[in-house]
Amino acid sequence: MIDVRASKAILNYIIENCIFAYDELCKVNKELTAGMSSNSNADVNHLGAMNRMIQDYLIIRVGGLFDKTEHRARGGDDEVVSFEKLFSTNNDYQKIKSENVIKYIIEQRHNFVAHTNKNHVENNFPVTAKICNSNLKDQLMNLQNLLKR
Repeated sequence: MIDVRASKAILNYIIENCIFAYDELCKVNKELTAGMSSNSNADVNHLGAMNRMIQDYLIIRVGGLFDKTEHRARGGDDEVVSFEKLFSTNNDYQKIKSENVIKYIIEQRHNFVAHTNKNHVENNFPVTAKICNSNLKDQLMNLQNLLKR
């Protein structure tokens, strides 16, 4: 049996971290872009590594919010917590799930970040601009609002 209250608390924790990671990713990416100019002394190697690390974290965590996977430890209850498990029939949730940035993140999670698909890798490394120039933060806040109902 799903403990809805505990699941909502876990999801809220993840959402809070994802909002923070989104803000940090976009800040670091801006610094990285500015650091590419010839008159900059920014450590672009460090900024690039930070950009990839935060981006991968965000892709894994946001993608996980929409996870359908079931994991039953020793025949017990499903241990995977996700919005998909709690809100799959909710129209507001379905609208969020259909957003382009969410689809992009789920695709990147399944084909590059959490799992590697050699056919995908050749053409589709994650692009930070697709995340930072999107409405992801708004969608994360919309998910958070679902938890308050």
